[in-house]
Amino acid sequence: MIVITALLAAGFALAVAAPRVLARIDFSAAPRIGMAAWLGAIAAVMGSAVLVLIALAWQGDPPGERAAKALARSLAALEPLVITWTAGLIMPVVLIGMIVPTGQLARIAIGHRGREAALRRRHSELIEILGRADPAGARLVRLDHPIPLAYSVAGRGGYVVVTDGLARCLTDAQWRAVLAHENAHLRGFHHHILGACQILARAFGWVPLFTATPAAMATLLELAADRTAANSTDPQSLYTALRTVAAHAAGAPAGRLGLIDADLATRLECLAAAPESRSAARCTAAAMLVATLSLAPLAAVVAVGSITGLVGLIAA
Repeated sequence: MIVITALLAAGFALAVAAPRVLARIDFSAAPRIGMAAWLGAIAAVMGSAVLVLIALAWQGDPPGERAAKALARSLAALEPLVITWTAGLIMPVVLIGMIVPTGQLARIAIGHRGREAALRRRHSELIEILGRADPAGARLVRLDHPIPLAYSVAGRGGYVVVTDGLARCLTDAQWRAVLAHENAHLRGFHHHILGACQILARAFGWVPLFTATPAAMATLLELAADRTAANSTDPQSLYTALRTVAAHAAGAPAGRLGLIDADLATRLECLAAAPESRSAARCTAAAMLVATLSLAPLAAVVAVGSITGLVGLIAA
């Protein structure tokens, strides 16, 4: 029971506290570290839940239980009594804990994938009618529209859609920077990452970490695409391109992972920052992330220690 208690405490601490802590860390200069932090927290919570179910179903002591008992001898006297009380409930709990969340996740994932596929097919049909392939760029489709827009469409044979209005208001350097940004979304599978986060948020809306991740991830993905484009072209070209498009496209609809979004001010500030300040910000973000990673083991130690102390008082 010690291992199970520790895993439950660690998973609960991450699910509740991690989104609040991660939201306070400025990952704008290190978006990939931020993406790893949010996705790692999700993986840790899900891993803790799976390990709890495995430990419950394990015949005898689960791995690590004996070592844990050496650190908390007082629980040894209570554990047989707890197991006797709950022996008839363990397997039903394990089965329900495995079947219900898995079924819910599968249902949401299948529905999400179906809707996304239908939207992509409808969009592709419209693009075939209204758009034209750009002979100068592979996987580039142009639309005859005055509003400057650019966005990427994921899936098999993903492509980038741009308008003639965008081409008219940008210089060659700015144009290359915008295309590099959109292609960074495709090469980095950003749409799939965001989609997976949205599926978890819909399937397990009662988990604070899962509900907070999609919005945070959308911002980090845009920052990561900006950084990739800035490195392959130059930050100033992308900075001026974003400002130009924002000025011309005021009031235009902004889609998921669109070129212009609500975090434009943060993105511009990051692109305009000096390299040395970005380096310092990355170090700070990494240090804060290391501190955040200590939440789970700390919660496990506190939980086990509290139970041990409580058992000691009861025994006395």
